[in-house]
Amino acid sequence: MTTLPETTRPEAVQTSLRAGIIDIGSNSIRLVVYESDSGGSYRVLTESREAARLSALVTADGIMPSPAIHSVVPVLRQFIEICEAYGATQIRAVATAAIRNASNSGQIIEILNRETGLDIELLPGEMEGHYGFIGVVNKIDIAEGFIIDIGGGSTEITLFKERRRVSSFSFPFGAVNMNVRFGGSGNWTEERVSELENFVLAEAQKHPWMSEHPGLDLVGLGGTIRGLGKMDQRRRNYSLPYTHNYVMQGEDVDYFYHSLPGMDNNRRKRVPGLSKSRVDIIVPGMIILRTLFRHMKAARYVVSATGLREGLFFELLRPEQAVHENVLEFELRALLANAPKPRQLHLRQTERFARILYEALSEGGENEWNRKLLRVAAWTYQTGTEISYIDYEEHTQYLLTKRPLAGLTHREIILTALIAGLAAKFKWRKSATAQTYKDILLPKDEERTRRLGAVLQMAAALDSSETQAVTDLKAKRSGDHFEMELTCRTEAFMEIRDLKLASKEFEKEWNVRIELKIRSAGK
Repeated sequence: MTTLPETTRPEAVQTSLRAGIIDIGSNSIRLVVYESDSGGSYRVLTESREAARLSALVTADGIMPSPAIHSVVPVLRQFIEICEAYGATQIRAVATAAIRNASNSGQIIEILNRETGLDIELLPGEMEGHYGFIGVVNKIDIAEGFIIDIGGGSTEITLFKERRRVSSFSFPFGAVNMNVRFGGSGNWTEERVSELENFVLAEAQKHPWMSEHPGLDLVGLGGTIRGLGKMDQRRRNYSLPYTHNYVMQGEDVDYFYHSLPGMDNNRRKRVPGLSKSRVDIIVPGMIILRTLFRHMKAARYVVSATGLREGLFFELLRPEQAVHENVLEFELRALLANAPKPRQLHLRQTERFARILYEALSEGGENEWNRKLLRVAAWTYQTGTEISYIDYEEHTQYLLTKRPLAGLTHREIILTALIAGLAAKFKWRKSATAQTYKDILLPKDEERTRRLGAVLQMAAALDSSETQAVTDLKAKRSGDHFEMELTCRTEAFMEIRDLKLASKEFEKEWNVRIELKIRSAGK
């Protein structure tokens, strides 16, 4: 890891950590500059990518020739300049399969370090799988499954249970070197497809644990599964153009398995959603993915937009505990920590009152899931103030769908945005969010969001002034009678006024009549 001198990072004192992560991969060389603050949240400041196809440059005897090595140097030097421009305090650079599998890997690392001043880590395959695991489970709420990372020159498989890594293995084959070996001119005959499938299957069968856990989800990271996810979304006219945590069934990938190999590269360029930089390697990557999916008897494909680079950053950020215990709670705490102190107190109060009101309603059924949606909406319903306080309600729905919280499914993303909007007195049928994403929602979701939105609107009204004038709330339902007792430390004029306005929608949605009792603190 490289630490930059103070003179190159004038802004570093303003944040807890600002770091550049460089991934020298088989297919591309990537840089991401991350910034984290004291609240634990992080954001990407900039990212750069340079196509490399290094695994295709290795000779038959396993040597990466000198011209190929030196072609990387200008890229790395400019990446260092970018890190300096953004005030990064540290640079962590790693090399993966293309260099790891080369017989002269030590010489490659020595040359690159000498020419750039970096301290490049040569990641073993198991550690590449480990960091990919951290990057996945910190951004997807999943307790167990397989993770597959198909790169240009390697494929990492990781089994995890209870959010802990159990086993990892790195195969020395990926989309680029398998394209060179089996792809020929780019036209994949049935014979070539079968040859690659048989090769992958034979290698996988050497590791019995890969087939001993049927029914788990297969979480994929890397360009292959992201490309398949984008193509599937375009094929379905899917309304949320967000691939992270996008789910595909076996038949969805089978559709492309039966259509893509028979196309030449020119035809593949016209497939909606497929990047032109991947037209030649999407087929071998897909064959590797599908073969392993079927061998594992996996349940579904889940797309992850995070992986190795995020895992490396999370370890820098929290070396003592890189894996979050609860993805969504970490995201919510980080989000709250970035809000002004008065708003933090208001959102906590709103979430507390929403929980009290909902529990008093004793709805039954999907209580736990609805509580989750209500909790997220309560903590995020003022997110739009980051753009502007004026019309923040509209900005909130936009941000919650365009910059979703990790730990939520796509449907949960839309539902929480709607609940937050309805709390701000939006009407369902006038909501652009409800109309835009109706293909993701289910028939009962309109009623669900209206009812939970009415609860949140009441809870927000109970702290309208954002001064916690209402210090306590007791609520009880008896049939269609709903009793609320407020304890107030002041007259709470704004709260009482807004509560009476919000109660009309609440009574309508929950079929109750509110009886309000108000008492002063200390009496």
